[in-house]
Amino acid sequence: MSDVPNPNTDQPDESDFETLAKKMNLELEAISVNQLNSLANQAVEKNLITAHGYRGGRYELLRDGEFVLLEPTEAIKYLQKLLEDTEG
Repeated sequence: MSDVPNPNTDQPDESDFETLAKKMNLELEAISVNQLNSLANQAVEKNLITAHGYRGGRYELLRDGEFVLLEPTEAIKYLQKLLEDTEG
């Protein structure tokens, strides 16, 4: 037997990396959902939108009687700008 350590023995298994990546993605997705819901609720409270929610993997906002359908990341940006514009 050799006294030279195997460099791969200290590395996590490939499946461990995949599991960790999936877990991190789920956590980031949950944070985004919470942020999106919070922003949309603020917009409802300020009468900037009437309703909001997920529809077919996208986020739907009802504003001025019209539906706005956006990807979740775009909906976050849209709501942030909407809320900022009303503060100024």
